[in-house]
Amino acid sequence: ELGRRLDDTRNNFSLPAHLSLANFRSGLPQSSLHTSESGSALQHYTKSLIDPSLTWESIDWLRSITKLPIVLKGILRAEDAREALKHDIQGIIVSNHGARQLDGVPATIDVLSEVVREVKGRVEVFMDGGVRHGTDVLKALALGANAVFIGRPILWGLAVNGEEGVCEVLRIMMEEVRQAFVLSGCNSVTDVQSFKNLVVHQTHYTHLSA
Repeated sequence: ELGRRLDDTRNNFSLPAHLSLANFRSGLPQSSLHTSESGSALQHYTKSLIDPSLTWESIDWLRSITKLPIVLKGILRAEDAREALKHDIQGIIVSNHGARQLDGVPATIDVLSEVVREVKGRVEVFMDGGVRHGTDVLKALALGANAVFIGRPILWGLAVNGEEGVCEVLRIMMEEVRQAFVLSGCNSVTDVQSFKNLVVHQTHYTHLSA
């Protein structure tokens, strides 16, 4: 279900009447999104769409009705990656859903290498969460991700200048990625992923003597 977002709850958040959730238009009527007498209308609406009885076996059912690739989002532990591989999936997205679902979850960059080691190349591994600069892309690739997804920066660009704002965000990101590669001595993604210890955790340096 949708995580508890306290600001939305306190403010009795509801969607302005002239807006709708474009990706949910084929679901339940969205009239309930526009009014809330208690708590977040968005949370109430989303909760009504999600079946709490879903299990790992639900992936097998989904596979039985589609030939499309299935990519699981929200994997944060090696154990869950191992379980996911028992089902006919084609990819994993290491994601904490913007850290807005459950307080205290780890940053995706901190658990990425653990998931990559467990998967051992059997399916593709992607990452989202916290990707704000080209160096963040470099780090994720160096730790084994096949690609990254970008969320909030795209929304910021859209809010500032619509489609052109999104294009500008992507142009900035691409230039930052290019520069990060060059300054790290990498000519390709293969270089990034083959250079040992290109990215290390900051605690690595706290053990160095002064």
